[in-house]
Amino acid sequence: MTTYKPKRIHPEWERIEAFVKDACSLAAPNTAYTASLLLTVTSAFALWCVAEQGWPLQADVVFSRQAIDMYCTQVNPDRSEGTRRNYRAILMRVSEVVAPEEHPDTMTPLARKRIAEPYTSSQMAKFSHWALGQTTAEKRRRAMLMLILCAGAGLKSSDVSTIYPDDITVDNLGISIRVHGSNPRIVPLLRPWEEWMVAILDQVPHDLPVWGTPNRTLDGKLLSSFTQYTVGQRPRGDRLRATWIVTHLSAGTRVNELMRALGVDKFENLPRYLAYVNALDHDSYRAQLRGEASL
Repeated sequence: MTTYKPKRIHPEWERIEAFVKDACSLAAPNTAYTASLLLTVTSAFALWCVAEQGWPLQADVVFSRQAIDMYCTQVNPDRSEGTRRNYRAILMRVSEVVAPEEHPDTMTPLARKRIAEPYTSSQMAKFSHWALGQTTAEKRRRAMLMLILCAGAGLKSSDVSTIYPDDITVDNLGISIRVHGSNPRIVPLLRPWEEWMVAILDQVPHDLPVWGTPNRTLDGKLLSSFTQYTVGQRPRGDRLRATWIVTHLSAGTRVNELMRALGVDKFENLPRYLAYVNALDHDSYRAQLRGEASL
């Protein structure tokens, strides 16, 4: 533990090094975590507290439940729920040892089955500018495709690299996309994205995926691997997919047809998506249910 140094040395590391190592040394005998994991997580957290928040280097401040709560719920929102829960558990274990008096408040729950938050219409408009503002033609095309396939057809990152030009049908009913894999299906593309899709099809060869040859083999990380090298505020694939779902629910798409397009047999998170669907006004509510009741 005494020889540990972060992979990237921060200018503040020398000032907080002894503080971090002392805290981890005290906590280590009372945890099942390795010294390396304790030091890695605690070092990043302490640097955030001191360097970014400007808080004093005191155990009751740095290892307060409020500080840990803020760090685990607000910093690096791209982290998975599992990662954030692990970080919280590690930091709380250290806190219980070095600041036992700092545990009066209820922590913000980290839901185990929380959905990705859909984007607003204004955010989506900014992402259109983000896509068109990339620095190379290939990045612009891939950024456009990310929006088309995720926000326009609800595809997952793992689906994106599997789509070939021959999988895309353009006819008088619009554009539909044939998805392969474990849940093969046909997904109609939302109308606002059709113009971009036609433009993309004019640019790509027919013997390669529309995305092009991926730079990595883990298709589930395809989009995040791409966006980290783009300029501007970048979107997340899972939130674009959530936006597509909420768009359909808001438009009144039948749930069984939406499930068909999603390639799922169960829609366990439906109530969480419905929370983002605006309620109808009184007259519209009456008119819709009056029409539904007619046989």
